[in-house]
Amino acid sequence: ALVKEATEQVRDTTNELIFHHSRRVFLFGTLQSRRLGISPDAEMLYVAALFHDTGLVLPYRGTEQRFELDSADTARKFLIEHGYSAAETDVVWTAIALHTTPEVPYKMNPVIAATTAGVETDVLGIRLDAIEPDALRSVTTAHPRPNFKSEILQAFTNGFAERPATT
Repeated sequence: ALVKEATEQVRDTTNELIFHHSRRVFLFGTLQSRRLGISPDAEMLYVAALFHDTGLVLPYRGTEQRFELDSADTARKFLIEHGYSAAETDVVWTAIALHTTPEVPYKMNPVIAATTAGVETDVLGIRLDAIEPDALRSVTTAHPRPNFKSEILQAFTNGFAERPATT
């Protein structure tokens, strides 16, 4: 039920770019977890992946703090509304808040590490060679990446426009 509601909320309130990227982050994070020998909680990883870039777009985008924090705050609110504990929400919050920080997340909870691994794979192609071609094809068939590089750069530009001091 949580995954279904998270999916509906993000699909209904963001755009195709953020939705498909976020789903790829979950799938790539799951695949990279196997390589890393970690077992993140799939539901918590899904929520972290799905909400990790929501702070780039309205209605989640603010002007006072980094987009990662707007995204993390949105996920925390979502989880609290669904009865999750402070400890569970803290893990997801941290995964999102640190998803653009290299190296550090890999020393933390598996959800945090897997979120960063998924982001690094989808955005930067890091450790893409560790994913089997059939799995990669399945992910990108389900969640295509047309013009991803240009569109994600534009999303960052738009997401930072009203808060340049936070970037």
